[in-house]
This record gives sequence, structure tokens and C-alpha cells, in this order.
Amino acid sequence: MAHDAKTRAILSFLQGQATTSPALASEFAVFEDLYTRKLWHQLTVKLEEFLSLEGTAELLIPLYETFISDFKYKINKLVLARIQCAVARQLSVPDKVIAFCDKAIEESAKEDKQASIYITCELARMLIDMERLEECKARIETAAAYVDGTAGIENTVQASYCRARAAYFKVSGPASEFYQYGLLLLAYAPLSEMSEAEATTISFDLGIAALVGEGLYNFGELLEHPVVSTLEATESAWLAQLLRAFNAGDIAKYEALVAQHHLKLEEQPALLANTNFLKEKIALMCLTETLFQRQGDTSGDREITFAEISAASKLPLDQVELLVMRALSLKLIRGVMDQVKQTLRVTWVQPRVLQQSQIALMTERLSSWQETVNSTLTFLESETPEFA
Repeated sequence: MAHDAKTRAILSFLQGQATTSPALASEFAVFEDLYTRKLWHQLTVKLEEFLSLEGTAELLIPLYETFISDFKYKINKLVLARIQCAVARQLSVPDKVIAFCDKAIEESAKEDKQASIYITCELARMLIDMERLEECKARIETAAAYVDGTAGIENTVQASYCRARAAYFKVSGPASEFYQYGLLLLAYAPLSEMSEAEATTISFDLGIAALVGEGLYNFGELLEHPVVSTLEATESAWLAQLLRAFNAGDIAKYEALVAQHHLKLEEQPALLANTNFLKEKIALMCLTETLFQRQGDTSGDREITFAEISAASKLPLDQVELLVMRALSLKLIRGVMDQVKQTLRVTWVQPRVLQQSQIALMTERLSSWQETVNSTLTFLESETPEFA
């Protein structure tokens, strides 16, 4: 009898929701039908669809407390975790959010550890919104201990973990860590599967991080990614152009873009705070690109003069030595510098993710090298005496 009374109360609740929210009446009618027939899988799928509908956010708390809680142990735990996180975001008091999530984490950990880790990561992002960074960091470290040591993690959970990591480093720095986890996120949650707002935001943030991040001197991977085409389709197309200029080490293009878009650049605190670093970075990328262009040259000349570097980088001749020393210390290049002769002999340039034009150059160089080898072989064969 008690069970029948509870069922009647739930059905009455669903009917009441349909009446007060006529635009969603058909959704509640489906919930009522599936619940009555105990079709838990179909009900789970419908609930996931419901979460994405406009105007449903404010209904989630009563729906969860009165309806979903009755059968939550019968549905997929990872789906339940997503529902619970959506409910948590509607709670207005921070301590209630944490208490709700902690209870959900404890319950799900008994049956599905991945679901509990998903909630942990989502809670970490909520803690950032609450400006509780230390608590956020502790939650991420808890998740990391499981994710980093476990094989076969669901893409949804991996994406949640990377989102939490990226969100934390976006606020706390360094930019290079945000860049790493932002790109990793896109491996588990492609831009095409994100909302337009999230796709635009992550693309823009990755572009800024690439520019100001220490140790990031090759954007080839980013430039081959849909991130750039996403930027080019928005008012942030200037950022895509800036990334291309940096990757090519094109100082003239960089200076032209700064002059053209200086108002937009001044709106970005990260760029303003790193003005000198950006000038050094474009000079270093110009140096590595210049040296890369010479690698495999059929002349076999691996030596470049300070004057040539000065002309390419637009730096005064007396600043070239410092630039070369900086590149050597960052391990962007290897070689021997002769301060007296003012030359640099290069033995190695940092490996790069190549774009199509650079691959074409390498193909041309390899073909020339092959011709030189064949020519040398033919010469040696013609000059070598035959022995009877």
C-alpha cells in the first residue's frame, strides 16, 4: 500500500509539472509512461535529453528530489552522475552544493568508481566558481590519483578531468599547463561536440595560452587543429592570424597585426602583461624558423652569421648574441657560437609539428639530397679502377 501511495504521489507530481510547464508537458507525459512501465533504460535516455532542453534547469531540483531519487539505483551510474551534477549547479548555497556532491560521490563509489570521479571533477569546477581554489586543487588531485593510474577510462570522465585541470590552470596558471590540458580535452571532447559558446571560449583561451605560455615555441599542432578555423569564423580571427605569424617567426607580419589590432590586444590582460616576453618569443621563433629553413640545404652550410640573424629578426647586431644564448639555454637549438667571428654553427633544431608548406620544403630538400648522393655515387664508381 505504501508503495502504491508513493507511486501515485510521483505520478501526481509529474502531472502537476506538466500543468505548470505546458511547453514541457509532452516530456513529463513520456516520463510518466516510462516510469509506469518500469523502462529504466529508456527513461535514462529521456532524462539525458531533458537536461539539454531550454527552460529545464529550474525544474531539476524538484524533479530529482521527488522523481529521480525513487529509481536512481536502477539507472546507469555515469548518466546519474551527470544528472546529479546538473542538479548541484542549481543549488544556491555553496555548502549545500558540496554536501550534495559528496553524498553522490560516496554513493556512486560503491558501484561505479568512474561515476564518482566524474562528480569529483565537476565539483572541482564548481569550487572554482566559488573561488575556493585550494579545495578545487585537492579534488583534482584525488581524481588524478585514479585517472592517471587506471586504464579504460570513459571519454566522458577523461573529458571532465581535463576540463577541471584546464579550468584550474586557467585561473591559477601557468598558461603552458592550461594549454596542455586544453588540447588534451579536445582529444576526448571534440569542438564539434561542444556547445558553440564552449567551443569559442576554449579556442580563444588556447590561442592566448599558446602565445604567453613559457616553453611553447611551436604551434604546429594547434594550427592544424579545428581551433584555428573556429577562431577564424569569429571576431577573434585576429588571434588566428597572430598565431600563424608566431609559428612562422614572421616578425614583419607580427608588427603589422599589432598595429592593426592594437585595441583588441589591449583588451587582453595576459597579452599586455607579457609584452616583452612576446617580443622575445617572436624573435626566438624567427631564429628557429630561419635555422629550420637552412636544415638539409644542399650547400651543406650549417653556419649562419650574426648579421644574417640580425636581418631576419630585426634585432640590432649587438643583441643577436643574447638571442642565440637564450635559444641555446632553452634548448631550442644546439650548436657552437663564435663571438669573435660572430657566427653560429648549428647542429640541431628543436623538432617541430610541420605544416603543409614545411613538409613540402622537407620533401624538396630530401629530393635534392638524394640527387646529390646519387651523383656522388656515380662519380665514385666512375673514378674507382676495376681490378682484374
